[in-house]
Amino acid sequence: MENWRKSARFLWLCNFIIVAAMTMILPFLPLYLEELGVTGSKALSNWTGAVFSAAFLSGAIMAPIWGIFADKYGQKANLIRAGIGMGILTFSMAFATGPWMLLALRFFMGFFSGFITVSFSYLSRITPKEHTGSALGFLQTGGISGGIIGPLIGGALSDLFGFRAVFAVTGVSILMTLMLVILFIPKDEPMKAVKGKPGTFLDVLRNKQLLILFIATFLLQAAMLSTNSMMTIFVKTFVHNPENLALLAGLAASILGIATIIGSPYLGKLGDRIGHIKMLPVVMLLSGLLFFPQLWTDNIYELYIWRFLQGLILGGVWPAIQTLIHKKTPDDIQGRAFGVTASCRFLGNLTGPIIGGWISGSFMTAYVFGFAGALLVIGSGLVKWGVHKN
Repeated sequence: MENWRKSARFLWLCNFIIVAAMTMILPFLPLYLEELGVTGSKALSNWTGAVFSAAFLSGAIMAPIWGIFADKYGQKANLIRAGIGMGILTFSMAFATGPWMLLALRFFMGFFSGFITVSFSYLSRITPKEHTGSALGFLQTGGISGGIIGPLIGGALSDLFGFRAVFAVTGVSILMTLMLVILFIPKDEPMKAVKGKPGTFLDVLRNKQLLILFIATFLLQAAMLSTNSMMTIFVKTFVHNPENLALLAGLAASILGIATIIGSPYLGKLGDRIGHIKMLPVVMLLSGLLFFPQLWTDNIYELYIWRFLQGLILGGVWPAIQTLIHKKTPDDIQGRAFGVTASCRFLGNLTGPIIGGWISGSFMTAYVFGFAGALLVIGSGLVKWGVHKN
């Protein structure tokens, strides 16, 4: 088996473990904050949002710096760096004595995050160009699978052993991936400067096509996080059985993820065959348009159908963006380019829930889906007219 195929399989497993571990804490984060002394519904909502978003803010700040690190030392070293920092700090959250300590640990964890984006960068670097899309599409399914199963495991473990134990398990699980990286992921060589001149972030930012792909990355994450963060509130508007509310809202997220797992590898291969430049604006447009029927739905099963159809198409968006960023970036600034990509993802993750919450509170929760659809339609147009073969 070719080395890149073997690496892709191990990175799939790493991404599955990392995302499953990180999403274990989502079901009980507000309850843990209550245990740490936060009282009142408004204070609890504010603290939950702050703790959840803290890692995204610091991650956006640090991602470009880790991009420089990757260009100098290679992406395998970057993977190890991310795993060590995330694992130790997450484990430490089990010993938080108050909400401020938990907030600080989440913020500092963001300085070391980025494992998922780095894994995409590493795989795109070692994979033959004709297989890049299919390889990244396959890798994407690992993180999505982990995101589906993680909350289920976290909820079960918290019921059995308590909240603090889940943070400890999460930290140990992340550290376990380091052994997979160290033992089974080959070392990649640092990129050499072209003609002896070291690459800079200005070289990245001067590339107009890369800038458009960075914007597309931000729009994608903001669209997805704005709707995901409001899903429970949206489902509550037409489902009147509070006992099943969490389950029904969770299924809406899971169905999207399952469909993405199904569609992602096929769309990755299609992009390799017809060209990701042709495919990306189409799948981005269709993904955006499929948000609008969700805006008008008032039936949970109808919502599931639209989410499933959207997931089939959505699976092609992120691998296509990553593939094009790789192809449009000179070798000596690959790390810097993927560092900026990570910053855009973090900023989208941070901005999406904030805007989604504002729209939901000021107007109607359903309008969040219209907002998300408009973002992807705009992104599709930018890519269509701004990214070309040369």
